[in-house]
Amino acid sequence: MPKVAIYCRLSIEDRDKAENDASASIQNQKAMLRDYCHDRDWEIYDIYVDDGYSGIDRSRPEFNRMIRDCETGKIDIVLCKDQSRFSRDTVVIEQLINDKFLEWGIRFIGVADNADTDSESYSTMRLFTSAYNEMYVKDISSKIRRTLAYKREQGQFIGSFAPYGYNIDPNDKHHLVIDEEIAPVVRQIFDMYVSGEGYRRIVQKLNADGIVSPSEYKRQKGSKYVNLNADSSNARGLWTQSTVARILHNEMYTGTLVQGKSHHISYKNKKRKQVEQADWIRIPNAHEAIIDAETWSRTQARLNSHGRVGKRSQELSPLAGKVRCACCGRPMKRNVYYNKAKTIKYYGLQCATYKTGAMNCPNKSSISGLILEKHILDELNAIVEQFCKADELQLADIHSEQLKELERRLSTLKERHKESKERLLKMYKDKLDGLLSDEDYSLFRQNLSDEEHELSARIADTAKHIEECCERIRNTEGQRSIIEKYTHFDKLDRNIADEFIDYVEIGESSENGEREIHIHWKL
Repeated sequence: MPKVAIYCRLSIEDRDKAENDASASIQNQKAMLRDYCHDRDWEIYDIYVDDGYSGIDRSRPEFNRMIRDCETGKIDIVLCKDQSRFSRDTVVIEQLINDKFLEWGIRFIGVADNADTDSESYSTMRLFTSAYNEMYVKDISSKIRRTLAYKREQGQFIGSFAPYGYNIDPNDKHHLVIDEEIAPVVRQIFDMYVSGEGYRRIVQKLNADGIVSPSEYKRQKGSKYVNLNADSSNARGLWTQSTVARILHNEMYTGTLVQGKSHHISYKNKKRKQVEQADWIRIPNAHEAIIDAETWSRTQARLNSHGRVGKRSQELSPLAGKVRCACCGRPMKRNVYYNKAKTIKYYGLQCATYKTGAMNCPNKSSISGLILEKHILDELNAIVEQFCKADELQLADIHSEQLKELERRLSTLKERHKESKERLLKMYKDKLDGLLSDEDYSLFRQNLSDEEHELSARIADTAKHIEECCERIRNTEGQRSIIEKYTHFDKLDRNIADEFIDYVEIGESSENGEREIHIHWKL
């Protein structure tokens, strides 16, 4: 008995048509395809439903789950109402139905349009069907773009989710109304910033008061909103400095409707392309303001007054992009400050994870950039001096220690990656057993997926450094040629850092104030 995957899809555009064509609804698609299986005594393996997804969208969650089940041999037949429910993208049709499905031994059937890969006439018919489906999507996409542009220019809100502090008007989905429950939080953020508080102090205050972050607030209200931002996803319901910064830069709080900041590259490519600020569509007084004009003006004046050392027009820090936290692997962020007379410049480095105010990385203290530079210079000069005194280059021990440290870290990362995958599998089983709702599963799955991707990237990065370290141990002649160019260093500049330093790790501060500094040399 063949195992059948029933796939149903209904796009937002198709819903209007479903009123005139009852068979287009998800429920009727299911009923039709179930009856089709029962009439033939076929076993239904699973039913996959994507409601509200376009046929050109390649990121449909249930569609991709079905394809994974096909690839692992769990399915013999894929059954749809018609080929357009499966996909309207000719490339996807060719790659899957007419390539991978043949390789995996899977039969595709579209009931309404008589599509059947076991039929000799299907190979000819599919070309015309695929071309028509793609032309249909392209035409619909063009019409939607023109409609959305018109609505923006008329001052109608067209977003799926209201900005934090607002709700979509229940009487008019294109109008925003103030959310009185959290509007005071928005005002508090602006008032604290105008009064001189920084991002970190604001974040600490909000988290200490138990105020949930915007994404967590939406989730608690039953919204389907999912924040894919890396920092926010790791915050687990807490505020971060980037969230506060977005609020302080959002002109919507003045009552001005700002839209058209980005758009999809094409009807096929769903990546978003940023639009120049001058081309944004701005409609003043489109909704009630949360922030008055004076507060907004003072906020922007303070935001614009914070020029940072390190812009393109200024000298690049010698250690820029090379210093990491030894505890969490995140970069160490640079803070620049001056003496009272502004004649001497200093800078410190602090773990980015801790600095956001959301995560509790144990590496809390900052380290003076000047002290770190001196430490690096001292070690580098000691290596050069050792080389100048020795007949042969003696750097193998340095790299051997580095190699041991890298291998230890790689083992730890792999173990964490394995645990993350096991948690994801357990969650999926809980979902199948009814212990976890679809909404909670989607939320937790996104967080675990983000964690898994980050760990995979760090594993690949560490493996790369291990290979580079092994290569340096094998090739001492390259080390000799680099060091022979120098005899002594008085100051660390960008050229020296790029030549000698791969990256630097800063550990926690000990009880006596000393810091662990691990320098990974390019020697």
